[in-house]
Amino acid sequence: MLDTIDYPIEQLLIIDNGGELDDLRVPAIVKEHRVLPMLSNLGVATSWNLGIKNFYRHDVFYFASADMWFGAGDLEKLASADPGRISLHRLFPHWHTFAIGEKVVEKIGLFDEALHPIYFEDNDYARRAQNEGIGISYLDLIGGHDNSSTIQSDDHFAKRNSATFVANQTYYESKIQAQDYSSGEWNLQRTRSNSWAK
Repeated sequence: MLDTIDYPIEQLLIIDNGGELDDLRVPAIVKEHRVLPMLSNLGVATSWNLGIKNFYRHDVFYFASADMWFGAGDLEKLASADPGRISLHRLFPHWHTFAIGEKVVEKIGLFDEALHPIYFEDNDYARRAQNEGIGISYLDLIGGHDNSSTIQSDDHFAKRNSATFVANQTYYESKIQAQDYSSGEWNLQRTRSNSWAK
């Protein structure tokens, strides 16, 4: 992802959920960057929330997964995101790079951290946005995403990945059934049971 940045970035926050980042080649076009090494995998929703909390003065929040890449001009298109909408990549998986505006966060809050460490945090957020009449734009970006990073993992992570998917799908469906549009909250037991730690 870092190698494909082609648009000026004032501040880049890298959340290291693996605690293993040693040598980062951050391009000079990034004015300032910081790495937050985590003691354990906080998961996708918590990491996205940390990004918003760290840049709470901004009117738009931009996100990118470590295993994606930008196409030429993608970041410039992303930079034009509307503060009142969610802006996603037009191609699946739509949430590997996206932007959400301050008006969205003000209306529906943060991502549900009970969806740990991955899966359905994006579906839940889009559902809550739709309930509040918040628009979703699909940007014509050309970058891509390496889906194999999880799929080709070792046996332990493959099993934990499958278990997490089912557990989070069940939780997400229970929110739909209960017509629960809340931002949820972090849950100790769910985090422990869904953990990918060896």
